[in-house]
Amino acid sequence: MPAQSLLQAGFRFLRQLKERRALITNLVVRDFRQRYVGSSLGWLWAAVHPAVLLASYTFVFSVVLKIPKGKDWGTDSFALYLFAGILPWLLFQETVARSATSIVDYSNLITKTVFPSELLPVSIFCANLLHHLIGLAVLLAIALTAVERITPALALIPVYLVLLAMFTVGISWIVASLQVFLRDTAQVLNIVLIFWFWTTPIFFSVDRLPERIRLLGRINPLAQVVDAYRRAILTGGMPGGADLALLAGVSAAAFLVGGAFFRYTKRAFGDVL
Repeated sequence: MPAQSLLQAGFRFLRQLKERRALITNLVVRDFRQRYVGSSLGWLWAAVHPAVLLASYTFVFSVVLKIPKGKDWGTDSFALYLFAGILPWLLFQETVARSATSIVDYSNLITKTVFPSELLPVSIFCANLLHHLIGLAVLLAIALTAVERITPALALIPVYLVLLAMFTVGISWIVASLQVFLRDTAQVLNIVLIFWFWTTPIFFSVDRLPERIRLLGRINPLAQVVDAYRRAILTGGMPGGADLALLAGVSAAAFLVGGAFFRYTKRAFGDVL
């Protein structure tokens, strides 16, 4: 597909998403409620989970392993350093993994009604985003107490969230489409995500990667987001313009290509499902 046609299709797709905001909202609310239906604390569990996760990281890495402070952490706590990096990764991983089977899981709805199936990965991302924002609030509350400063770099987190959303939804559309035709896609994806996790500098800096695969860490979009979160929350450093431009380009390309791929393959969903 020519680049101009791809851009036109992308903008047309964005307009359609805007027109269907009510449906997306209903799907997100339904997903959020299903997770906590019948529980006593309800949505408060979304705040308890990241707090417990951070506490467990603190115990393991600061008390048991006593990992020494790194020169570029911006904090004495490896747990905070790790938590700031793993939050955006979990948003990406959970969305892509759940989206892979979303079309197949909702096959009855898709084949029997006129349902915009492309909204399923979008709604999954939005539902996970709510949990991400709650976890981010917990992290900020603790990090601001530990670091004792608020930096202008925090204003860039929404920018990186938008870029992460574009990249994540684009990848989610691709794997959701492939799963309809190749039912091993979700299994292969789990393996890919494991490899992707360990080549993303979450437990370490990108400079710790072996030289032969260090390039993978530098061009990895998730590595850019992880580094941006740590800079904004812990060190206050501003990202390089070239890195931000590269992430924006990759995210836009993933979103446009994923949307075009989904729109092309969804024509055959009814026959296969």
